[in-house]
Amino acid sequence: MAEKNPIILVPTDFTDQAATAIQHAATIAKAAGYEIRLIHVVNSDTKTKLKKAGESLDDLNRKMAEEVAKIEKTYGVKAGQHLREGSIFSTIGEVAEEIGARLMVMGTHGVVGMQHITGAWAVRVITSSAVPTIIVQKKKVDLSMGYEHIVFPVDSAKETKQKVIHTVAMAKHFGSTVHILSSHEDDEFIANARDRNVTWAEGMFKKNGVTHTTTKATKSGGDFAKQIIKFAAGKNADLIVILTYDAEMNLKTFVLGADNERIINNDAQIPTMCVNPIANLYHVPNVMFL
Repeated sequence: MAEKNPIILVPTDFTDQAATAIQHAATIAKAAGYEIRLIHVVNSDTKTKLKKAGESLDDLNRKMAEEVAKIEKTYGVKAGQHLREGSIFSTIGEVAEEIGARLMVMGTHGVVGMQHITGAWAVRVITSSAVPTIIVQKKKVDLSMGYEHIVFPVDSAKETKQKVIHTVAMAKHFGSTVHILSSHEDDEFIANARDRNVTWAEGMFKKNGVTHTTTKATKSGGDFAKQIIKFAAGKNADLIVILTYDAEMNLKTFVLGADNERIINNDAQIPTMCVNPIANLYHVPNVMFL
């Protein structure tokens, strides 16, 4: 595991969604003192489009440089660029690992070759590295407030503790209020595991001076994903934090389930931070904090 650096990696294809991702990344970078790195992955489709337009990789590099200059001028944060040949499904994650990025921010349509990306396609990018990824739609963030309200769903998964670590870091950057929503569980054993996670999360938020509230999902309110989305919309949330694997699967097999897809693609366009659980996290130096 590479040492983590104060860098936010942003995949771009120069679309509106990519511009929104840049705006979110710049808001975080400004608050945290981080640098933004744009990445554009060149594949066979890219080369075909460039050829039809009478352009070259040099033209693409210049376009990237213009974006970097615009970011620095507009937001007052340091920026850089990476133009790489490869596959969007692996190269983005490889670059994130190479540069030691602490975070990725990606528009749902903001990667070359992935226009209209949804669901199962997204997971291959999101889980291509251990770096948490914030997925945004077209809705921009309020630059003056950042992520003021963060919704933090809690179930029985033991990896919830890793999600807490990243949420604490984000909340401290923006002075956020974290709204815990605990799942409804009929099974006593699962409910006890959920309650332990809630207690641990509340303790960590309190220890780190993070304002927080706790609400329980209801049996009559529908499935947990539906209640998360409704709860987040009701709180006018700026961010939802989820784990991006199926709790029933081995950690080596990441799965973005249908429920998480619904959360990521929520109608309120609330950005979603996807945290991939890391085996032996606590033995990895300098990986825990954004």
